[in-house]
Amino acid sequence: MFHRGDNAVTEEHSLDESLLVEPESRRQPWREFLASTPGRLSVLGIALVTAALATGAIASAAIGARQQRIDVLRTHTEPLAYAAEALYSSLSIADAAATTSFISGGIEPREVRNRYNQAIGDASNALVTASNGVSSTDAGALRLLSEVSRHMSVYTTLVATARANNRSGNPVGVAYLGDASALMQDTILPAAERLYIEQSRSVADTQAHGARLPRAAFVVTAGLLIALVLAQVYLARKSKRRVNPGLVVASLLTATLLVWLAAAALVSTSAIDRARSEGAQPLATITQSRILAQQARADETLALLQRGSDEQSEIDYAAHSSAVADILGRLQSDGRPEVADALAALDGWRTAHDMLQQRLAAGDYSGASALAIGSGELASTARFAALDESLRTGIERFRAEELDGMAAAYRSLSLLAVGSIVIGVLCGFAVGGGIWPRLNEYH
Repeated sequence: MFHRGDNAVTEEHSLDESLLVEPESRRQPWREFLASTPGRLSVLGIALVTAALATGAIASAAIGARQQRIDVLRTHTEPLAYAAEALYSSLSIADAAATTSFISGGIEPREVRNRYNQAIGDASNALVTASNGVSSTDAGALRLLSEVSRHMSVYTTLVATARANNRSGNPVGVAYLGDASALMQDTILPAAERLYIEQSRSVADTQAHGARLPRAAFVVTAGLLIALVLAQVYLARKSKRRVNPGLVVASLLTATLLVWLAAAALVSTSAIDRARSEGAQPLATITQSRILAQQARADETLALLQRGSDEQSEIDYAAHSSAVADILGRLQSDGRPEVADALAALDGWRTAHDMLQQRLAAGDYSGASALAIGSGELASTARFAALDESLRTGIERFRAEELDGMAAAYRSLSLLAVGSIVIGVLCGFAVGGGIWPRLNEYH
């Protein structure tokens, strides 16, 4: 500020921006490192090692989960379905034996009494097995088991009362037997059949799920192999060397894992498919035929007990026995020699039933009763016992095929879960051994 007389003169100073100097930008070493060849090699190595370890872990988890499903199927789900079938069959046999015991009048034959007691014991054992095997979260199965157990005690009490009255010659025994048979046919057996159907569906669903290929394991393993090949191409261009031994070893290990996965998956899937086509499917079919045969036997004995007065029992017998013949005929046409004996036994039983009906129609109730409960080879009881034994043998054979297939599927995966982890770790070491020498060249 200058003073000229009384006036003050002020001069403003302005900043010349052309004289400003910008401060040096902050250096970022990590960006420079990543942009350099050593940095890129480091990132590549870390990424490949991580991918190798992740591939081993993912493949191991996928195979382990598949193996666990197969193990649960063969040690839990299938035995539970088998116990449900045994429960139904034993209950049906017990009801038929209880009805048969009244045909003779008075004290029932020892063979019939023993058959009833054995069937009730088998049903109790099957009920315990099924109760121990069912999951606590399976509310439907628990409800059905509770229903069967609750009504079984009522049924055995009614049968015991009926037998006591029958021995004493009291006609009311037939009424008690009718109530017991109605309880069995209308409540207990339908609940047992629903339990078997539900457990059989669980077996089929688990087999279908177990037959699927482990896609996640295939995808990550194939992706790792592609990444290793691309990494070798990149290093070949950077280092002017055609082969990187470490990455070659890692690629071979990954290819080995991929081939192992494919082979094990194919063997496992084939074994499960065999268990389903050669075991589970015909097993379900022949089990259904056994259930129908037992229903037909109950119809036969009930019709005889009513002395042919109820035509519905004979109609039901004809429908059930024809259904058994159709099922066994389809199994035989599918190339199942196991059912040949069952078909022959069915023909014999139907012949005995026709003879029984002829005597009953002629008013020969004593002759019909002797044919129904007699111990001779031509008796209806003996013919049905032969049919039931043939069906039971067929069930055991088909079940053995199913269990063998599931065991083969489990064995095919037994080492792969651990092998995947080992290969993943070895692959990571191989990648490190291939990348590290290239990094040392820049130090």
